[in-house]
This record gives sequence, structure tokens and C-alpha cells, in this order.
Amino acid sequence: MTSYICNEITYMLPGQLIVTGEPLKISTILGSCVSVCLYDPHHKISGMNHYLLPMKKDWNDNRFRFGDVSLEYMLEEIMSMGSKKRDLFSHVYGGSSLFGNSPNNFNIGRKNIDVAFEFLEFHNIPIKQSDTGGDRGRKVTFDTSAGLISCVFLHEQKI
Repeated sequence: MTSYICNEITYMLPGQLIVTGEPLKISTILGSCVSVCLYDPHHKISGMNHYLLPMKKDWNDNRFRFGDVSLEYMLEEIMSMGSKKRDLFSHVYGGSSLFGNSPNNFNIGRKNIDVAFEFLEFHNIPIKQSDTGGDRGRKVTFDTSAGLISCVFLHEQKI
């Protein structure tokens, strides 16, 4: 994990994830990317990712840039720290369509959202809150000490 700490907040960049049992404040900025936050209130174990693309192909890029890989790895790490799926709940954010819904648009944001929802449904992890889609970016901050998450729009207008 390479991240930047400033004023007690750890800033997560695209293609990163953090799994921790320690109290942290993690923040990230999302456009078409998606961030899934997992939290186990019994064991105080948390995970947050920031992925750019829904599925890994044959590219030799950072594997955590891809939702399918990032989500699976994050869940495995959380469970290796003592959590059980039945103790987890999730939050899902991002997936904006920043370039409109033209026929030529691949709508990566929508595909990123779908990967998150399908993964969580498959693993029977309830979604406590989600704020996805639309045409604006978001800033997400996760306080792992209490499982509290805030999500705010970056601008009143489209970005």
C-alpha cells in the first residue's frame, strides 16, 4: 500500500486498497471509479478500495485497479484477520458517468457499480449505504475507528 498521509488523513489513490484493524481516516476522490468499504463492527476490521475498471483482462497493470481482483483480495485479507462474511456490511460509492450517456460511451462507471453489487450479492454481504451513478464526482472519507463514512459531491455542477 502506497498512500499519502496529510493532517491525520490517509489519501487513497486509484488502484489502491487498505485493510486494517487500526483506527484510520481514509479519503479518496471518485469519478467513474468505485470504492467499496467493508466493515466488521464486532472485530473492528475495515477495508476500502478504489478501482478504475470492472474486470481484469490480460494486462500487466496494477491488479488492484480492477474491481473483480480488488474486491476478492480485500475480502480475503479481511477474513484472514478474523472476520466472517456474516459480520460484514458494506458501502458502495462512485461510478459516475462523467462523459454523458452517448451511444459511443462505454459507461465504465455503470460497469464498475455492477461489479461491486454483484460481488456483494454473491458473498451475501449487505449494503448499508450506496451513493452511485450520476454525473458528479464524490469525495469519500472512511473513519475505520467507528465504521463511519461520509460521501459528498465535489461540485454543484457537472465535472
